[in-house]
Amino acid sequence: MQAIDAATVHRLCAGQVIVDLATSVKELLENSLDAEATHIEVKLKDSGLTSITITDNGHGIDESSFSTLCRKHWTSKISRFEDLERVSTFGFRGEALSSLCSVAQVTITTATRDSAPMGTELEYDLRGELTKQTPIARERGTTVRLTNLFAKWPVRHQDLKKNIRREYLRLVSLVEQYAIISDNVRVSLVNQTRTGTTTHVRTVVQSDRLTRLLSVIGASLRPHMVRIEHDCTQNSDEVKIDGYISQPIPEAGRSGADKQYLSVNNRPCDVPHIKRLINETYRSYCPAKYPVFAISITLNAQTIDVNLTPDKRTILIRHESLVLDALRKALGRVLEPVESVFSVNRVQPQIAASVNIDDEGPSGSAAGVSPVQPQVVAPMQRDDEGTRERTRTAETSVPGVIRCFADDRPESSRKRPANSVPEPNPAHTKKLKDPLPLAPPTRTSRPQPTLPTQPTASKKLQTMVIGNCRNRIQNDTCEWTRTRDRMQRKHARHVAQLEESQERNMDPVDIADDAASGGVQNTDDPEQASRALSRLIHKTDFARMSVIGQFNHGFIVARLHSDLYIVDQHAADEKHNFEHLQHRAIISSQPLIQPSRLELSIVDEAVAIEHQSTLERNGFRIQVDDTKSPGHRVLLLSQPVIGQTVFSQQDFMELVGKLCVCPEAMPRCERARKMFASRACRMSIMVGDPLSLAQMSSVVRHLSELDHPWNCPHGRPTMRHLFRLPT
Repeated sequence: MQAIDAATVHRLCAGQVIVDLATSVKELLENSLDAEATHIEVKLKDSGLTSITITDNGHGIDESSFSTLCRKHWTSKISRFEDLERVSTFGFRGEALSSLCSVAQVTITTATRDSAPMGTELEYDLRGELTKQTPIARERGTTVRLTNLFAKWPVRHQDLKKNIRREYLRLVSLVEQYAIISDNVRVSLVNQTRTGTTTHVRTVVQSDRLTRLLSVIGASLRPHMVRIEHDCTQNSDEVKIDGYISQPIPEAGRSGADKQYLSVNNRPCDVPHIKRLINETYRSYCPAKYPVFAISITLNAQTIDVNLTPDKRTILIRHESLVLDALRKALGRVLEPVESVFSVNRVQPQIAASVNIDDEGPSGSAAGVSPVQPQVVAPMQRDDEGTRERTRTAETSVPGVIRCFADDRPESSRKRPANSVPEPNPAHTKKLKDPLPLAPPTRTSRPQPTLPTQPTASKKLQTMVIGNCRNRIQNDTCEWTRTRDRMQRKHARHVAQLEESQERNMDPVDIADDAASGGVQNTDDPEQASRALSRLIHKTDFARMSVIGQFNHGFIVARLHSDLYIVDQHAADEKHNFEHLQHRAIISSQPLIQPSRLELSIVDEAVAIEHQSTLERNGFRIQVDDTKSPGHRVLLLSQPVIGQTVFSQQDFMELVGKLCVCPEAMPRCERARKMFASRACRMSIMVGDPLSLAQMSSVVRHLSELDHPWNCPHGRPTMRHLFRLPT
């Protein structure tokens, strides 16, 4: 063994501290904030490929520190390890400038209050040693200029050039976090390219946190942002939560988790458990969207450890459960009142009259239901083959959704109805497995519905009203329990025969767990079946499957080696058609009479301008007005139209949000996705269609070309494992 030379050690350690474009700017930005600067400008040339310049008006660097400024582990923040418990600055390890010297050419210009307007320009070599010192005119503050980032690291330099757009978006997101948490500091981010100069972040010095947040995410969300505050103390450990979060409504959320800013003790950080709790709580109220939030958590400095990784973004919290519990309570107080309010005007007026229930208990309420639960409304009468039936209607917990019951008791045992409801439309039929839970027609807090008991012979689910549409539900019943038991017994016999055959003729196989999870017996968890099948076979294996035949005009039986699989012909063809539409469909657009100027955040505006062709394929045509200020330069000229559905600006914002998260993919807004799924379903092979061998082979082969072949767009599995054939 031999010792590694100092130069190699320096480069090895530097490569762990400065890993990409964002971390290089982060370290310099934190130095400016530690110097108590009130104006920080980050200026990039060619998105950082040519140069990075950060200028501030902080304290400046004293002349006595010039020679040791970029040496490794030289710092003014701490002097011993115990100081970590009281450190209040962003940096303290003394590694940032030293590591930057190893990955780029570093030039520093600085001046203090005493030396201004005379400053000094400093140049350093790869080891962080001062090589040149030149007097220069400069006001108080510091300017650090990096050039040729990763030029002597070929792999990283090539990766930076290849993914410069993605790296730049990560940098913008990082600068946004520091701009939001920095009180009384003006932060700006400017990118200079061959086509011009673009400002992507700009905050105002005298502004509150909400104003800074809106300058980043866009002023259009101001009405939908709510304050979140909470203080609690337990065992002398104080937790203080403060910030803003968007309301749990579709127009306030985003399609991706790209506008979420979390800080602990005013330090931007990544705490997966906290972010997961916020997202899961928000999505329990608004499942289709992710929240926009800027939340700051203040803890006792002695209860956290920030010295886990060189970038100090991963932290350890001693009493994390206490923090999560406090955050859960704070979110509940803020989000629950918004979720519990809705309009009841969608219920039909003709079914609003109350009537008594025949099976009410002594308290005047329905049996098993509290008096404040279902509001019984006008009954319905009809003649059916000489038998008169009365239907009672009750409002469910879903606004505008009504549950109706048919009473089969003799006419003499029923009370005379007070009003009548028009004859329901018998043109449509719909089957429902279980009755919907009852809830009061109005509420001021989160509902606690009482679950109904199983319907008896005297109470059958007859009609469901949604909005102003009434659908007759057939009274067909199916003994699912008996059918399930019979299928399970048959399956058990097959399994026993298969195991006996395998014991005689085969060695044990190691795919039993996956085959069981992805087999036909798993009817409860389609996602588990998809994961199991993806482990059992690769999607390219569909091209090597041999088709055996068709079962029941709805399923294709295929074989791969010694395994038999059953493919749902409708789900498989539907998924193929759906992905074809997703990737290739161009949505027609309808021009607006007058162009609409959009209020976007600076980042969203830059993404929209860069991906104009993608937006046009989705039906949104925009125009850029360079005479306006950043955030107001985009004009919407046309909106997409599919059939009678006209898309809105909310769909535009959803597309931009998806482009921010994944700029390489072809995004579709949720409304277009649902329409594509419906169209793919109607144009696909149906259950009951007889297929030729060539058609069946084509359906199976197409699965190998899909991005995700395991489920149709509605969640129905495309394939399940049958069993393994004996050899």
